[in-house]
Amino acid sequence: QGQRVALTLVGDGPEKDHWMAQAQALGIAAHTRFAGALPLAAVATEMQACHVFCLPSVRESGGAVLLEAMACGRPVVAVAHGGPAEIVDDEVGRALAATHTDDVTQQLADTLADVVRHPAAWAAKGQAGRQRAQAQHDWEQKISAAQAVYASL
Repeated sequence: QGQRVALTLVGDGPEKDHWMAQAQALGIAAHTRFAGALPLAAVATEMQACHVFCLPSVRESGGAVLLEAMACGRPVVAVAHGGPAEIVDDEVGRALAATHTDDVTQQLADTLADVVRHPAAWAAKGQAGRQRAQAQHDWEQKISAAQAVYASL
């Protein structure tokens, strides 16, 4: 829609060749970078460089990568299915309704357009995510929660 954006895909999988061909067919290959599988330190660098972190998958059962992106201060977008449904809300990003593929695709496109239109609001979501990750998901919090469960037993 006339916006200058860049897409970086981190990871590898059986759909990579299809996605590369699709990027070429759509005329967006010049703005799409397929980084492939990266070491953890490089993944963190990619997260810190992005404006928004997207996980449009229904196969991600836990969503720990979303917490990592939140800890980097990045707003997150994910399909509300499995673990991501418990992590992502409007305060830290956007949870896309887990409906038909075409619906999810349209929701994702609308969300990314909103990121472009309202960058300050999305940056605020990233900071809210960082605060939530620190307050609720760091190791000290997890240990305290586990100790509370054991104490109650």
